[in-house]
Amino acid sequence: MPSFQGFVRKMSHKGTNPVSYFWEYANYSEDKKTKTIEGKELTSDVPIESFLGKKISLITNDEIRCMNCGKKTKKSFNQGYCFVCFSKLAENDLCIMRPETCHHHKGTCRDSEWGNTHCFKKHILYFANSSGMKVGITKENPVSNRWVDQGAKFGIPILEVSSRRDAGILEHFLSQFLPDKTSWQKMVAGDPGIIDLKKEAVKFLNHLEKNEFFSPIETKQKLTWKPILTEEMMEIEYPILTYPSKIKSLKLTKETPVVGTLVGIKGQYLLFDTGVINIRSLGGLWIEFSA
Repeated sequence: MPSFQGFVRKMSHKGTNPVSYFWEYANYSEDKKTKTIEGKELTSDVPIESFLGKKISLITNDEIRCMNCGKKTKKSFNQGYCFVCFSKLAENDLCIMRPETCHHHKGTCRDSEWGNTHCFKKHILYFANSSGMKVGITKENPVSNRWVDQGAKFGIPILEVSSRRDAGILEHFLSQFLPDKTSWQKMVAGDPGIIDLKKEAVKFLNHLEKNEFFSPIETKQKLTWKPILTEEMMEIEYPILTYPSKIKSLKLTKETPVVGTLVGIKGQYLLFDTGVINIRSLGGLWIEFSA
């Protein structure tokens, strides 16, 4: 019996010891007379990890719907949007990936109200260890939600700032010395080695203190932050029976369904005995998941 049928959005999760995963998906209805589309967002009742050790299948009819407007699209942009929404929505602007380039203060934000709500609020800069030590930023509360999405085994918050732009400026500076991306191949191959993230936090906070930062970058408005020194490094446990012996990225299409024994879940990846698949990359695609 199918666990779910619908247009996948992502895998949501709860907890950290261990993490529990659920499908987030949507179904749509169209009124041809008024040309309106109604979307119903759903979350699966059965945890995905309950299928560990079982042979499961993922199939698709290759139909894609934009996760914002619900319209059919031949191609997905930025993991689940049609081209129009990709081009117009503030959450798809380049500054989301490179927040140090924020242009809200210039009056050119795609949606200044959205920017005020999502970008100009407390953000945390953190260190995480998923495929090795990396630096990142998030507005997630708790911050561990971001670590789980990335498949991090260990994480620690470093400092707090008042906006995504400020966090991005500091992250961009630290990315000269530390990676700011995860190697998915290493992440799904096994647990990383232990790194004393708290010790590294103290070292890099001292390094930041020796420098001066401005926000926006082209102004003389001094960027300030609040160090977070009392937190202990968090360890996250994922539902994994075993890691795949072969790291192969599986591609889901109508002609190539994904079939295999589910051996684990980490980050936004399903781990099979036959390879791994990134569910986030399938945003907006119609999927049937069954065991």
